[in-house]
Amino acid sequence: MRALLLAGGLSLGTLALAGFSPAMAHVGHGDEFQQQGNVRQVKASAEIDSMLGITTAPATEAGGVVSIPVAAVVDADGKPLAFVKSGTTYDPVFLQTGASQGEQIAITDGSIAPGDNVVTQGALSLYAESKKSQSAVAASEAAPTASAPPAAAEAPTPQATPTAAAGLNPLVIGAGAAVVVVGAGVVVSRLGKKN
Repeated sequence: MRALLLAGGLSLGTLALAGFSPAMAHVGHGDEFQQQGNVRQVKASAEIDSMLGITTAPATEAGGVVSIPVAAVVDADGKPLAFVKSGTTYDPVFLQTGASQGEQIAITDGSIAPGDNVVTQGALSLYAESKKSQSAVAASEAAPTASAPPAAAEAPTPQATPTAAAGLNPLVIGAGAAVVVVGAGVVVSRLGKKN
């Protein structure tokens, strides 16, 4: 009888633990999860600058050739891109680059002028932020207005509860815990009667 109770308790305890699925997370820049499309300008602010670690430096000219730091160039879907701070925005500028010499790379198409404030640190983070801004704009444009009635054929989409989103099934865990507690109580009471 004890073996049956123990086996049943262990089985139900295992079932309860099977309801637990660990939540996986990825920590990264975020740009690998963004939608494809055009790069948008990003508003400059002290908060964003400090959060993304953005620093700028003026583009230089030597021998009639404009150059910027190599770190300022971002690969935007196979095209070189840099961000230029103009007033209160960071504007994306697609480039044609030439030869690099040390930490500097030549700009051959005239898209950046000497003295333009180019983002030298945090350009990749700014690129990801610009793609995120684009996704937010696209989502807000796609959202129906409050005055438009919802279509009759549309069905509401089920939303995940916070605990389900974290990978936990509270019903299974609660039932498993109750079975383990009751089973342990039965085993202890049986042991107490025989001793």
